[in-house]
Amino acid sequence: MKRIFWLPTLLITASLLLSSCLGDDDNSSTSYSDMAITGFTLGTLNRYQHLTSSKTGNDTVVKSTLSGSLYAMTIDHLGKRIYNEKALPEGTDVGHVLCTLTTKNNGVVYLMNATSDSLRLHQSTDSVDLTTPRVFRVFAVDGSGSRDYTVTLNVDSNTGTTFSWMKKGSAEPTDNFADKHLVALADSVWLVDRGIVVKGDSAFRMSADGLAERSADLLTWTPCDGEKQDGLALIGASSHELFALAADGSLMRSADGGCTWTQEPLDEDASLLPKENIAIVSWPYQTAARTDYVLMVGNDPQPGSQAVSIWRKISPWDGNAFWTYMNQDDRNHIRLPQRAQLSMAVFDNTVLAIGQNKIVYQTRDQGITWRQSTTLALPEALEGDAVSMTADQQGRVWVVTDKGQVWQGAMR
Repeated sequence: MKRIFWLPTLLITASLLLSSCLGDDDNSSTSYSDMAITGFTLGTLNRYQHLTSSKTGNDTVVKSTLSGSLYAMTIDHLGKRIYNEKALPEGTDVGHVLCTLTTKNNGVVYLMNATSDSLRLHQSTDSVDLTTPRVFRVFAVDGSGSRDYTVTLNVDSNTGTTFSWMKKGSAEPTDNFADKHLVALADSVWLVDRGIVVKGDSAFRMSADGLAERSADLLTWTPCDGEKQDGLALIGASSHELFALAADGSLMRSADGGCTWTQEPLDEDASLLPKENIAIVSWPYQTAARTDYVLMVGNDPQPGSQAVSIWRKISPWDGNAFWTYMNQDDRNHIRLPQRAQLSMAVFDNTVLAIGQNKIVYQTRDQGITWRQSTTLALPEALEGDAVSMTADQQGRVWVVTDKGQVWQGAMR
């Protein structure tokens, strides 16, 4: 259930009570219709650096602090955005941020929930998760209206000078590796069944009886109170949506955690949708607040094709949009070839793709062209015939192999 605290009603009620208490004496008060955030200051931030001893090779995490006030926040009133032009250093913990806001004529600021429309009053002592853009809503004191500002914290993923891979551990080899993929949930990475996808701080899957289930730890699952969906296969998620393929090949969408589903609108025929080796990634769309850029890649279903089928969707949080087919015809000489066990990850404002041949492909134009990356190439010491890739909230790339090896890639 959505819990929305409707501030204007509260303010009007309080104003009437105050007028009653004051009576008809000469005292008077003024309320304002201004709704603008005029200042946004970051508090003290934690930073975690991963260092490796040149003598022992041991990995060490070093914690330090930095003054957030040194990183000025730009307020774009026209675009309703707040952001830092000078990026925070790599390793800064932006999941637990203290921030102080000032408003014009004492407007009151609320913070919108990351996954719903509910609001809570913001106070400078509240820790805010800014790993993804968040919406702050300022209400006018007289209750006449409100304005939303989307706050984005930019963190430098290139604080180091060189990208490198570091082995982080080993596990037992996986026999059915082709049916698995790597996901990042909370502060860990997990090798899970391909039918499990992650949205925000929760994982989702379809149960045997056709109900969507949610989990915060991949151990305890809670079914959704919705209608059964026979033959629905989860294939990915954005920050606010789940995507699935129906038994008839149509693409489906759920904006409520899998309780209800609607068929997605496409700009081309559904026969061009990928059916195998599908991977989906999304990231905040820079030119529009509360909007995701969603990229879907999979095997081209057309007979004899050796290419991939690529679709994109510019998806607003408060609505829906159609998918656009990105035709990979012969005019494009830098295409992504079909890859078994395809997986993708967003890294440093680009998208990485990898498959069974263990070659890292990179696109810098949101999926149009793909090049083999020598800078991000997997280490020679990596053991295994197949890999799966994901990225965590800190922007680091993770790879697990069918031999059980776990590697982390980052700028160091």
